Amino acid sequence: MLYEKILIMGYTKEGKKFRPSDWAERLYYTVAEYGKNGRIIFNPLVNINHEDKYKCIVINATLQEKNPMIFDFLIDFAISNELVTQDQNRNLIQLEG
Repeated sequence: MLYEKILIMGYTKEGKKFRPSDWAERLYYTVAEYGKNGRIIFNPLVNINHEDKYKCIVINATLQEKNPMIFDFLIDFAISNELVTQDQNRNLIQLEG
């Protein structure tokens, strides 16, 4: 992949807002880990952001090398839910599973 970042937007390719409204937080927590002390450790290569009034998940492309399982999970999530995806320059990108 030739992207620095991939943004999974909070709306579908049909232009509908993705539900539930806390989808990004749920996804963010799903890819987190728990430390030895039971505290949650968020993946530094995955973040939540707001773009154009929609929540989005921002994936740093190095996640593909560092943790391909989490990367594939997030990409598959975007594809299966037909969510709009963009690169770091906000250009639309087509992901393939």
